Amino acid sequence: MSTLGTTMPTDPQAARSGMRRADYLLFGVLALGLIAIAGTTFAMWPVGPKPPPLSVVGGPFRLQSSKGGVLDSASLRGKPFLVFFGFTQCPNVCPTTLADLSNLIDEMQKQGGDIQALYITLDPERDTAAVLSEYMKSFSDRITGLTGTPAEIDRVAASYRAYAKRVPLPDGDYTLEHTLMVYLMDQNGGFIGPLDLGAGHGLALKQIRQALKGHQNS
Repeated sequence: MSTLGTTMPTDPQAARSGMRRADYLLFGVLALGLIAIAGTTFAMWPVGPKPPPLSVVGGPFRLQSSKGGVLDSASLRGKPFLVFFGFTQCPNVCPTTLADLSNLIDEMQKQGGDIQALYITLDPERDTAAVLSEYMKSFSDRITGLTGTPAEIDRVAASYRAYAKRVPLPDGDYTLEHTLMVYLMDQNGGFIGPLDLGAGHGLALKQIRQALKGHQNS
């Protein structure tokens, strides 16, 4: 299945293998390659709304916030932001990425910059606002967890090209395969590109600084 970003099974065996730096670099390369052919539509897509052309990534949403109430994407206008999709029962990839983002945001703040990130669950049936509120306490307060109805999450995932697939487990439970990319969005909610977390924070910080500079100059 063609998707923007790279997917990885998040079952326990995969979790033990860890997230290598080379993996992050590969995710970015693959995503950038797909962006280069903007305007092409996917040949296959999970059941749900058909996504718009690749030249359009992202879109409006209203979702329940881990900080209480509803977050409307219109409130994000005016400043760049980050988006990452996952689920709270992800054993390795999601918490690792969120911890990395927390450290990155801390570094950014020490340098006088500021950016917020959104963690959108792909498992709304289990990830209620209350569950997300507790889960997000382990990470930067500049990262907000978001959830909604299955239909709302399907629409957001489709607009961002975020792929998710349930994988049954032997005990009758399930895990998810999903897109791992961190999206860097501009002040108008437009997609700039994947945030590169693979080779330390140097490049990622540069990407964010450029996005913030572009915002200030617009």
